[in-house]
Amino acid sequence: MSVHKRSNNGTYYVAYRDGNGRQHTKTFGKGRDGKREAEKFDKQVKGPRAVENDPSPPITAPVAASGKIYLDQLAQMYINARKVEGTTLKTLGEIKSFLEKHFTPIFAQRPVEEIRYDEIMTIMGKAYAKHSPVTRGRYLSYLKTVFQFGVKQDLIEKNPLRHWRKAKEHPRDTKLTFEDLMKIKAVAVPHLAWAIEVAWNLGVRTGESELFALKWADVNWAQSTVRVFATKTQSARIIPVSPEFLSRLKDMRPKAQTEFLIEYKGKQVKQFRQSFRSACKRAEIPYHVVLYDIRHLFATTLLQEGGDLSAVSKLMGHSSISMTAIQYYHLLGDEKRRTIMKLPSLCGSEDTPPPPSPDKPKGEGAKVLSFRARKKKPVLAGPGTGKKGQVG
Repeated sequence: MSVHKRSNNGTYYVAYRDGNGRQHTKTFGKGRDGKREAEKFDKQVKGPRAVENDPSPPITAPVAASGKIYLDQLAQMYINARKVEGTTLKTLGEIKSFLEKHFTPIFAQRPVEEIRYDEIMTIMGKAYAKHSPVTRGRYLSYLKTVFQFGVKQDLIEKNPLRHWRKAKEHPRDTKLTFEDLMKIKAVAVPHLAWAIEVAWNLGVRTGESELFALKWADVNWAQSTVRVFATKTQSARIIPVSPEFLSRLKDMRPKAQTEFLIEYKGKQVKQFRQSFRSACKRAEIPYHVVLYDIRHLFATTLLQEGGDLSAVSKLMGHSSISMTAIQYYHLLGDEKRRTIMKLPSLCGSEDTPPPPSPDKPKGEGAKVLSFRARKKKPVLAGPGTGKKGQVG
């Protein structure tokens, strides 16, 4: 039950269900007037249970009457539940658009229980033939999650995709370096430069779920920490900040016009696609860079400089240490080489024992290994400082 626009002639129509669960379609005109009439009819069909800013239809009555549930009904129930849990509107919009474009029109007259695995795969193969396996896997994961929601809520008995498994994604090989990040920041527009600085010092996910959702109320000035809530894992983490970055936060706070750390002209920022690409072009970066690469660089820099894997995992907000190791440790070739160099050598004369270390206590057979002093993670300096800070 929602307003749609036909791609072939531009007319608007409303797809809705009656009390017996059967779907009907009512067509309206084109343009702004057609859309307005369709939206008006859509509200009338939804009835008094429709509330402001809540597109959920009154689906419980048809389900109870027919004993069956259809894909559009199940999807709307799932979206409503995720909305309450705090899932970003961007993610929910992507799920809804994917289902309405490819699956809802085809399965409109059939209950979810009748949808088969082979039918789903046929549709995906045709609709996303030119897309990567990663993209197809992501959309199938959306659909599988919707079905699984129906099983958990006792709305359907079986998940048509219960035996499907998402293919393993290879970690993205990022090329961004700290030096190139400094170049990008130097030529970026002021609000983007500040966002880069925040992303670098906190290691947050660079989207609506974390970076753009950060508020000044999340900063604990006394403890020098920032609280980050991850909608992806529905958990909060505390990120310690360096004295240099805390000073930058204090400098930026009086200039803020909203409750959000990242803003532009008194409004919350939602994305940085074009401005970030332009900054990379002005900085003459010869390879492809996305804003999320800052988070990858944050993790790899900390690990390369001797950061504890468990601590880095907690700073990243990963659900487990193994996730951090799988995603990032393959990039640390130098760390593996330095580690292997610490292994005592068996090469040389078999008759001549290795000379004892000067600081080894007598009678102790263990070899004493020396370790390099660990460096600290650099901090992107604010304008006018002219130096690199250090993480405390």
